[in-house]
Amino acid sequence: MIKPTKYTNIDLSILGLSSEILRLLIVDGSLKYNQILGKIIHKKGEEAKENFLLALSFLFLLGKVDYYPEEDVIILTSVNK
Repeated sequence: MIKPTKYTNIDLSILGLSSEILRLLIVDGSLKYNQILGKIIHKKGEEAKENFLLALSFLFLLGKVDYYPEEDVIILTSVNK
Protein backbone atom coordinates (compact mmCIF):
# COMPACT_ATOMS: atom_id res chain seq x y z
CA MET A 1 0.00 0.00 0.00
CA ILE A 2 2.87 2.40 0.75
CA LYS A 3 4.81 1.46 -2.35
CA PRO A 4 3.21 3.19 -5.33
CA THR A 5 2.52 1.36 -8.57
CA LYS A 6 2.33 2.82 -12.03
CA TYR A 7 -1.42 3.29 -11.50
CA THR A 8 -1.09 5.16 -8.20
CA ASN A 9 -1.98 8.83 -8.10
CA ILE A 10 1.06 10.15 -6.22
CA ASP A 11 -0.89 13.14 -4.83
CA LEU A 12 -3.39 10.78 -3.18
CA SER A 13 -0.89 8.12 -2.11
CA ILE A 14 0.23 7.69 1.49
CA LEU A 15 3.56 9.31 0.70
CA GLY A 16 1.93 12.23 -1.12
CA LEU A 17 -0.59 12.87 1.65
CA SER A 18 2.12 12.52 4.28
CA SER A 19 4.15 15.25 2.64
CA GLU A 20 1.08 17.48 2.49
CA ILE A 21 0.32 16.87 6.19
CA LEU A 22 3.93 17.74 7.06
CA ARG A 23 3.67 20.90 4.97
CA LEU A 24 0.55 21.96 6.89
CA LEU A 25 2.16 21.23 10.25
CA ILE A 26 5.37 23.08 9.36
CA VAL A 27 3.30 26.20 8.69
CA ASP A 28 0.95 25.92 11.68
CA GLY A 29 2.93 23.80 14.17
CA SER A 30 -0.13 22.03 15.52
CA LEU A 31 -3.63 21.44 14.22
CA LYS A 32 -6.69 19.54 15.27
CA TYR A 33 -7.42 16.29 13.43
CA ASN A 34 -10.52 17.72 11.73
CA GLN A 35 -8.63 20.84 10.63
CA ILE A 36 -5.95 18.78 8.92
CA LEU A 37 -8.53 16.50 7.32
CA GLY A 38 -10.55 19.50 6.10
CA LYS A 39 -7.52 21.19 4.57
CA ILE A 40 -6.42 17.99 2.86
CA ILE A 41 -9.90 17.37 1.44
CA HIS A 42 -10.14 21.00 0.30
CA LYS A 43 -6.81 20.73 -1.53
CA LYS A 44 -6.85 17.12 -2.79
CA GLY A 45 -10.56 16.25 -2.95
CA GLU A 46 -12.79 13.66 -1.28
CA GLU A 47 -10.64 10.81 -2.62
CA ALA A 48 -7.93 11.84 -0.14
CA LYS A 49 -10.05 10.54 2.76
CA GLU A 50 -9.22 6.97 1.74
CA ASN A 51 -5.52 7.24 2.61
CA PHE A 52 -5.58 10.15 5.07
CA LEU A 53 -5.56 8.07 8.24
CA LEU A 54 -2.91 5.74 6.80
CA ALA A 55 -0.70 8.75 5.99
CA LEU A 56 -1.17 10.12 9.50
CA SER A 57 -0.32 6.71 10.98
CA PHE A 58 2.75 6.53 8.75
CA LEU A 59 4.00 9.87 10.11
CA PHE A 60 3.28 8.74 13.68
CA LEU A 61 5.27 5.53 13.13
CA LEU A 62 8.19 7.56 11.80
CA GLY A 63 8.05 9.79 14.88
CA LYS A 64 7.29 12.92 12.89
CA VAL A 65 4.00 13.73 14.61
CA ASP A 66 2.48 13.26 18.04
CA TYR A 67 -1.21 13.02 18.85
CA TYR A 68 -2.72 14.42 22.04
CA PRO A 69 -6.19 12.88 22.40
CA GLU A 70 -7.30 15.21 25.22
CA GLU A 71 -7.20 18.19 22.85
CA ASP A 72 -7.51 16.15 19.62
CA VAL A 73 -4.36 17.92 18.44
CA ILE A 74 -1.60 16.69 16.16
CA ILE A 75 1.80 18.29 16.67
CA LEU A 76 4.88 18.20 14.48
CA THR A 77 7.67 16.75 16.61
CA SER A 78 10.66 17.67 14.46
CA VAL A 79 11.33 18.51 10.85
CA ASN A 80 14.94 17.29 10.75
CA LYS A 81 14.69 13.91 12.52
